[in-house]
Amino acid sequence: MHCKNCGNIIHHKYCPHCGQKASVERITFHFLWHQLFHFFTHLEKGFLFTSLGMLMRPGKTVDEYIRGKRIIYQPPVSYFLVWIAIYALMLYLVKEAFGEGAVIDYKNYFGSGVSTQYAINHLGIVLSILLPVFAFYIYLLTSKKIFNYAECLVAVFYALGTIILAQALFVVISVMVFLGTKNSMDLQFSDAFKVIYLFWFGFTFMKQQPLKNRLLRAVFFTLLCFGSFTLWRLIIYPQVSARFLGSH
Repeated sequence: MHCKNCGNIIHHKYCPHCGQKASVERITFHFLWHQLFHFFTHLEKGFLFTSLGMLMRPGKTVDEYIRGKRIIYQPPVSYFLVWIAIYALMLYLVKEAFGEGAVIDYKNYFGSGVSTQYAINHLGIVLSILLPVFAFYIYLLTSKKIFNYAECLVAVFYALGTIILAQALFVVISVMVFLGTKNSMDLQFSDAFKVIYLFWFGFTFMKQQPLKNRLLRAVFFTLLCFGSFTLWRLIIYPQVSARFLGSH
């Protein structure tokens, strides 16, 4: 038997050259459903486990990953990207089901006209600008003696990914409110989720480290991150998008 992936001769269950299974299942709807279910539930990836950990004990989750306990956790970059994808899919489904702006009122959250629409449709790009900034804040507040900058960047990928998770929950709440009242939810209400989670993440993360004034450091982290995000979305990003997207 020859491997359908690389053409190498196979004598056992797996190809000795590329590792693919000798028996390849034909693609059906059952196959696609199994792949989807496996992705979100199998602890080899640890997606649900990581998501729950980042909600309940984010500091410990990130600290364990950085210090080497990694098999059970979803890798940070893919964790961030998966939640971005889930959030984007949810927004698309809500738009298709209820109409543009019916459930969530964006109210020029990222600037007027095209700016906000582009930001919502390309949230991963818009938020990625803040990743190195937030990582620098953690680096300053934990000191370079504990973590290097790359490790702080890992922490931020996890934190921002979970903030998108919170945004997804906001979408669910918005749908429930719309179904019950026919009123849309102002996207700015979701800022409360961001502030609360930034503090929770900062405090539990600082708590894992041999630092003084952990509570104060967590407060500074929250203020710096949310302040930078607000400055980015209200002033810097609208000007950049107006220049390159032609929004007004």
